[in-house]
Amino acid sequence: MHIARLHVERVRNLKTVALAELQPFNVFYGRNGSGKTSVLEAIHLLATGRSFRTHIPKNYIQHDAPDAIVFAQSAADKIGMQKMQSGEQLIKVNGDLVATQGQLAKILPLQLIDPQSTDIIDHGAKPRRQMLDWMMFHVEPEFYHAWQHYSRALKQRNSLLKSRRSLSLAELEPWNRMLSDYGEILHSQRAGAVEQWKHYFQQDLQRLLPDLEISLEYSPGFHSATGLLHDLAASHHKDLERRYTECGPHRADLRLKTPQGPADAVLSRGQKKLLIMALKLSQIAMLHACNKETVVLLDDLTAELDLTAQQRLIGRLSQLGSQVFITTLDHESVQHHLHEMSIAYQLFKVENGTVQIAEQ
Repeated sequence: MHIARLHVERVRNLKTVALAELQPFNVFYGRNGSGKTSVLEAIHLLATGRSFRTHIPKNYIQHDAPDAIVFAQSAADKIGMQKMQSGEQLIKVNGDLVATQGQLAKILPLQLIDPQSTDIIDHGAKPRRQMLDWMMFHVEPEFYHAWQHYSRALKQRNSLLKSRRSLSLAELEPWNRMLSDYGEILHSQRAGAVEQWKHYFQQDLQRLLPDLEISLEYSPGFHSATGLLHDLAASHHKDLERRYTECGPHRADLRLKTPQGPADAVLSRGQKKLLIMALKLSQIAMLHACNKETVVLLDDLTAELDLTAQQRLIGRLSQLGSQVFITTLDHESVQHHLHEMSIAYQLFKVENGTVQIAEQ
């Protein structure tokens, strides 16, 4: 889905925002605090049900307002969300109420590229696992179903471990088998997708970091040679002591290695940012190969990337057919790149929560 129209109400300081005839690239500029990033936040909220800046709805819903509303329209679909202060939400697709956020996520695949962040590399396995599962959700139709069943079984097993001081292996056997059944499915799906992803990753790595050798390796969170059921039985006493399930796909990771050692220990901050972009661009390329176009949010593009990196990133996103929403303090640099590459764009000035089309 490429967004043709966007309507936002009561997100942070944004007054009612109504944008029509959006382009492949949409550039929002203005002073700090003007509301630029809040436009991206609203799109992220619509696609994922959450903000990328806070987990608390009252922090992004305007003060004293009961809710926030985001609506978007493409040539084929109309999607909307009403988010309440309580965290509850109402979701509509083409006028019909739907039950889950996943239905919006399917229609609107969204990638946030934050040039300032190195969290995916520096902050443990969770953000890398989330990045992998975002791709899985969009390229493997059966992944979400298996993930839901696995998550429910894991929650029940952990609840049992917390509630009882002593549990025999036989008492945990039904949960072990359920975890194993769905965990092996998740592992098989992830392993197959990562093998495909490696091809796209190496291509984008060459574009952004041509002088570096970096491998992408999938770690399943258990010993795949012996199987998850075996590992659950072997870790029985440790799980009882810790009161949670130690092994399984919920502990999976993506390991990024160089010949000199792990990427997090070897690379500079600038190299880490480019590596994250290579990871995300290669995911977008993989979706593109599956005829799924991605909406991309680029926050504060010109703050951290040099002109060459900016140009490579913009050119690659255009090549992949992505619709891009960019915030910047330096719109003239971004315009220069877009003009040089003959990319259609719309320029918006953001000031005190209002968004207006600006002259190009």
